[in-house]
Amino acid sequence: MTPLLIVPLVLIVAQRWLTPEQVSLGVIAFASLGHHLPGFMRAYGDRDLFRRFRMRFLLVPVMLFGVALIFSPPSIVASAFGLPWKHLHGLELILLIWGTWHGLMQTYGFMRIYDVRQGVNDRLTARLDHWLCLSVFVAGVAFSEARVFGVANAMWQCGLPTFGREWVDGIRIAVGAAGLTVLVAYLINQVRLYRQGVAQSWVKLLLIGTTGWFYWYTGRLSTNVLIGIAMFEIYHAVQYYAIVWIYNRRLLKRAGDRFGPLGFLFQDRWTMLGIYLAAIAAYSSIRLFSVDANEHVFSGGSEDAHQWLIALFVTSSFLHFYFDGFIWKVSEKKTQENLVDELTHNSLAQRYVPAFLHASKWGVLLAVIIGLLATEYWHSGYIIDRDTQRMQALMQLTPELPECQSMLCQAALQSGDPSAALEHGHKAVALRPRSHSAHADLSLAYVLSGQMPAAQQQINYAIELAPNQWEHHVDRGHIADLLKQENIAEQAYLRAIALAPHQQRPREQLAEFYLRHNRDADAARAFEQIAARFPKSLSGEIGQVLLLSQAGDHQAAVELASFLALSHPNNWRVLLVLGAAYNVSGEPNLALKTLAKALQSRPQSAEIRYQLGYAYMSLNQPRMAIGLLKRATEKNPQDSRSQLLLANAYYATGDFDQALVVYQLCTQLEAQDSMLYSNMGGIYALRGQAAAAEQAYRTGLTDFKDSAQLNYNLGVLLWKQGKTEEARERILRAEALGMKLSAEVRSALKAEK
Repeated sequence: MTPLLIVPLVLIVAQRWLTPEQVSLGVIAFASLGHHLPGFMRAYGDRDLFRRFRMRFLLVPVMLFGVALIFSPPSIVASAFGLPWKHLHGLELILLIWGTWHGLMQTYGFMRIYDVRQGVNDRLTARLDHWLCLSVFVAGVAFSEARVFGVANAMWQCGLPTFGREWVDGIRIAVGAAGLTVLVAYLINQVRLYRQGVAQSWVKLLLIGTTGWFYWYTGRLSTNVLIGIAMFEIYHAVQYYAIVWIYNRRLLKRAGDRFGPLGFLFQDRWTMLGIYLAAIAAYSSIRLFSVDANEHVFSGGSEDAHQWLIALFVTSSFLHFYFDGFIWKVSEKKTQENLVDELTHNSLAQRYVPAFLHASKWGVLLAVIIGLLATEYWHSGYIIDRDTQRMQALMQLTPELPECQSMLCQAALQSGDPSAALEHGHKAVALRPRSHSAHADLSLAYVLSGQMPAAQQQINYAIELAPNQWEHHVDRGHIADLLKQENIAEQAYLRAIALAPHQQRPREQLAEFYLRHNRDADAARAFEQIAARFPKSLSGEIGQVLLLSQAGDHQAAVELASFLALSHPNNWRVLLVLGAAYNVSGEPNLALKTLAKALQSRPQSAEIRYQLGYAYMSLNQPRMAIGLLKRATEKNPQDSRSQLLLANAYYATGDFDQALVVYQLCTQLEAQDSMLYSNMGGIYALRGQAAAAEQAYRTGLTDFKDSAQLNYNLGVLLWKQGKTEEARERILRAEALGMKLSAEVRSALKAEK
C-alpha cells in the first residue's frame, strides 16, 4: 500500500508547491540520510549487540571517516598529507553500487521475515528469493536511463574506461534473459512448494512484486527522474523506520533494563514515537540546512566547513550499509525472536561469518578504494580532455535525460559556446519544465548569446519556482545590470545578501556593481562589510585596491596589490587586480608577467584575458591582443570594454572590416567611449561613405560633445564637403579642447577666412 500513497502525494507536492530539486533535497535529507539514524540506534543502543561487535562499532567509523577525508580533504588535511586534489569520486561509485545492494538486501530480508513467520526454512526457496531480488534491482538499474547515467558518470569520473550504447544494449539483453530464467525457476519452485503443502506467504510475493514495479517505475516510467528516485527513497526509508521501531519495541519487552541506554525511547507510547521521529528529523536537518537544492552529497568545490560535512555524510552512508550487513541477520535466533510473534521448529538455522572471511571482505573493499583513488589521480593531469570525453560519452549513452542535458549546458557555458548552451538548455527545460536550475542555466545561455530580455525572462521564472535560491538573485542582478536596469540590479543583489547573509559572493557582486557605476562610497562600505564579516577573506583588501584605482591613486593601488601578491602569490584574484593596477599605472610589461601567471590559475577568466589584451595594446602589439580579446568576448559577449578594445585592435592592424563589425556591436551595447565613434566614422570616411561617417561623428558628439577628436574629424569631413562654416567651428572647437592643428590646417583656415 505504501507506493500507492507515495506516488500521488509526491506528485501533488512537486506540481503545486516544490520544484524537483527541492523535493530531491528534502528526500535526501529526511529519507536517505535520516534513515541512517535508526540503524545507529540499533547498533549503539542494544547493549548485547554492542558488546558483541564492540570493535567494529568503535574502530570502523574512525577508519571510514579518515578515508572520506582523504577523498574530499579540507585544507588542513590536504596540507598535512600533501594531497593535491580537492575531491575524488571513487567513494561515490562505491556507495552508488553498495546502496543498490543495500536496497535489494533490505527487500530480501523482509521476504525472509515473512517466511520465518510462516515457519518456512527452505534453503532453495531462500536462494531463489535472493536471486529474484538481485534480478529485480539489477534490471531496475540496467533498464533505467537515469540509473545508467548515474553509474556511468561515477565510473568515468573515476577515470575508468568509457563504453558505448552497444554495451548497455548487450547488458540489458543479458540481464533480461537472466531475470526471465530466475522468474521461471521461482515460479516452478512455488508450484513445488504448493504441491508439498507448504504454506505460501502471499504477502511476501506481494512485497517483491510491488517493490519490483515501484523500483522500475521510479527509475524509468515516472515523468521526472528526480521525483521518481525520491519516491523510492521514501518507500525504502519508511520500511526501515517501521522495522527498527517494531524490532526495538519487541526487544525492550524481552530484555527490559538489559536493552541499553536507548530503551526508554521504544516504550509503548505515542509520545515516544514522536520523539523517535523528531530525532530522525534533527539528524536529517544537518543535510537539509548545510547545502542548497542544486548540490549533491559528493560536491567537491566547497569551503573547508563543507568538506568536513561531506566526509560526515559519506561516513554515515558507509556505516549504514556496513552495519546493516550484520546487525539484521534474519538467520540469527535473537533477530528472529524480535521480528516474529512466535518461533516455530522450522525457523532458520543460525549461521556465522568467520572472522577471517569478514576481514577478507574489508581487504577487498580497501583494495577497490585504493585502486579507484589511484586511477582517478593518474588521470587528473588530463582532467579537461577527460571531462570532454566523459560528457560526449554520456550524451551518446543517455541523450534524452534531463541530467545529461543540464550537464552539457553547464559545460557549454564554461567553455563559452552559446549555441550549444542554448541547445542543451532548451532540451533540459523541455524535459524538466519545473526545474529552477534548468531555467537558470538557460538564462545564462541567453546571456552568453547576448539575448538579454530572454535571459531576464528565464531567470525571473527560475526565481518564481525557487524564490529563496540566492544564486538566482545574483544572476538576476547581473542580467539587470547588463540591461541598464540599475535599480533592479541593486535590489536583486541586496535580496541575495538577505537570503544568504553568510555567503561572500553576493556581497562581492554588489561591491563590484557599485564600482562599475562610480558609487565609490557605497563600494567602500560594501568592501568594509566583507572584510568585517569574512576576516580571512582577501575581498576587503582587493576592494581597497579597486577603490584606489577608481580614485586615480594608481601608485598606492600597485603598492597594496604588490603586498597582497607577496602574501598570496598563487591567488588569481590578487594577481588579476595587481595586473590591472599595473595597466592603469602605465606599466604594461609588469602587467603581462603578472596576468600570465593569473591566467594559468584561472584559464576560463574573461577578465584576465581583457587585462592581457589591454597590456598588449598599451605596448602597441595589437596582433597579440586580438586572440586574447576574442576569447574574452566569446566568454562574455556583453562586456562592452572587451568588445571595444577588440575593435580598436582590429583597427590598429588595418582590419577595418572586422573592426567595423565589432564597433557596430559596441553601439548596441552602449559602450561609453568617444574613440568608438571616432574610429567608426574614420572607417566610413576611408571607404568614401561620407554620410555614414558624418552620422557616426554626430552620434558620438551627442554624448561626447567635448571630444577634441570627434570635433576635429567632423570638421575635416565637412570641410571636404564644402560646408566650411560649420567645419571651421568644429576645428576651432577641437583646438580649444586641446587638439594641436597642423600648419596645413591652420593655413587652410586662414585662407578661407
